[in-house]
Amino acid sequence: MVKANPRLEPVGRQLVFTAKAMREAFEDALATAGGSLPSWVVLSALAEVGCLSQAALASHVHLEGATITHHIDKLEAAGLVRRVLDPADRRVRRLELTEAGAKLHARMLAEAIKLQGILMAGLTPDDRAVLARCLEVIQGNLAAASATAERLA
Repeated sequence: MVKANPRLEPVGRQLVFTAKAMREAFEDALATAGGSLPSWVVLSALAEVGCLSQAALASHVHLEGATITHHIDKLEAAGLVRRVLDPADRRVRRLELTEAGAKLHARMLAEAIKLQGILMAGLTPDDRAVLARCLEVIQGNLAAASATAERLA
């Protein structure tokens, strides 16, 4: 039986398995704070950007309108976000965090930061900067390859 050389392991495989483990750990951290990945996505966007229309929020977090509506409905029922009329266009409803939503976001953020400390243990500040740069380059390369494939299709 031939044993694979770990140095020849395709980076795609390494990233896929790392991403899977990372997502599980991140979802566990959010659950510890009383949240979930969908609640994190919506609450973080509202905490970062402020009051947004539902369409703008969907675009900001790269989700389909129907998917984001489902998450917003659940968050609104839980008292974490509220829909308010846009004073400039009463046909548009904007979303904003409630006090409870802001508190949940703060707890989730604290857990995410704690997890980040665990993940980055043993990495120097230079290592962290290189990691961030490498991930940005990989994401850029993927976006460029996808755009090229779309043009050729």
